[in-house]
Amino acid sequence: MIRILFFTLFVIGVTAGWAENIRGIILDDKGAPLPYASVCVKHRGVGCLSDSLGRFDLKGRRILPDDTLTVSYIGYEPFEVVIKEIDGENKGRVMLSSLATKLNEVIVYPSGKIKKKTKGKKHEWALIKSYLDGEMAGECFGYEFHAKKNKKLLLYKVGFYYCEGVRQMTKMKFRINIYDMSDVKKSPSSEFKNILSKPIYFDYVYNGLPSGKYEYILPESIMLPDRAMVEIEFLENLNDEVFWFKSNWFGKRTWSKSIIDGEWEKNPFAAPFFIECVEVREK
Repeated sequence: MIRILFFTLFVIGVTAGWAENIRGIILDDKGAPLPYASVCVKHRGVGCLSDSLGRFDLKGRRILPDDTLTVSYIGYEPFEVVIKEIDGENKGRVMLSSLATKLNEVIVYPSGKIKKKTKGKKHEWALIKSYLDGEMAGECFGYEFHAKKNKKLLLYKVGFYYCEGVRQMTKMKFRINIYDMSDVKKSPSSEFKNILSKPIYFDYVYNGLPSGKYEYILPESIMLPDRAMVEIEFLENLNDEVFWFKSNWFGKRTWSKSIIDGEWEKNPFAAPFFIECVEVREK
């Protein structure tokens, strides 16, 4: 079934010069807000996520009326509009069509002894104490997974390690993204295809322990493409809090991506996140 996404924008202070504010709200066809959509201005290094009520606010930025605003949401076609054309006959309402996303159906069998594939180091023994802070909404950390011949990988668990620290993060909302890398020849790029038809969210609430491991088990395992990138994305800013974790300079590094440029880069450190899959045999 094709669903329509209504995207309502309000542009404040657009003149012949720079725009001061771009505000809006993202709604579905029933008028319900769609949270955590990506909103960016092309070639300006400006972007944000809409909040839990579908609202967004790009303010204090030097944006021209001829610049292009892009909007993306899992399960829908990406949308672009020139900023000066937003408030026209349609009163800023833009319709996005849903993607017809369907995974290939395969028959799998247990491969004898259950074999787990885990990406992400255990950080209890790491020597470096690191932290993330500030505007983290839209920041992603991910790992590549490559399935062996005649095998498939089922994603079933994600999580992270944390340690003691001043103003340690007490709660956060995350999203899981899964991308197909089959057409990627070299390094990751914005050409990835998200295989999900709807977002997968999970919430973290601090349990008061000085250090430990948080894990989220998916309600249903998800079969990964033969070459996949699995991401964990921050959906809120840390504001006055800090995410403390132990790290090191060794082992496989994670990929990271910012909402502003949309490109993946290798982290200079081992991130605290981990992702676990089960290997199964394909008939």
